[in-house]
Amino acid sequence: MATTASLLPTIPRIFFLYLEPVAIAYGMFANYTSRRPIFELSYEAQNALPLPSLILPSMATGYLFNMMLYGLIILLASPPNKRLLQLHIGVLIVADLTHWAGLFSTIAQNDPRGWAAIFDTANWGPDVWNLATYPITTLGIKFATLAEWFGEIRG
Repeated sequence: MATTASLLPTIPRIFFLYLEPVAIAYGMFANYTSRRPIFELSYEAQNALPLPSLILPSMATGYLFNMMLYGLIILLASPPNKRLLQLHIGVLIVADLTHWAGLFSTIAQNDPRGWAAIFDTANWGPDVWNLATYPITTLGIKFATLAEWFGEIRG
């Protein structure tokens, strides 16, 4: 039985069906199991963070998880539909932008300098660099897929 995933060229199909879901699941698992919560993004954040600063990252994590599951359902269970596939990739682009918004908002909330701390990349740790640069790659693949640089989206 053909599905929407069958419309994708090989590289995007591997990315959307395997690589991105595994990376998202691994990232969420690593955040929840690490000894130092990922929410302590500020170089001065040594104490437990107040509840309001944890709400946005927690919501972003839940959103990414739901988008991942929703995306897999769309790709694997729906009949072939090119427009649905394009809209799905567009929603995933919004998810990457939401990821950055949550990250930068968390940094701003947990640093006394506020939003200026976002541009002080010298104080970013490896966790923050990973969170900030990961969407660059995923956005590139998503835009390249929509532009059909990997091959034509059949359908």
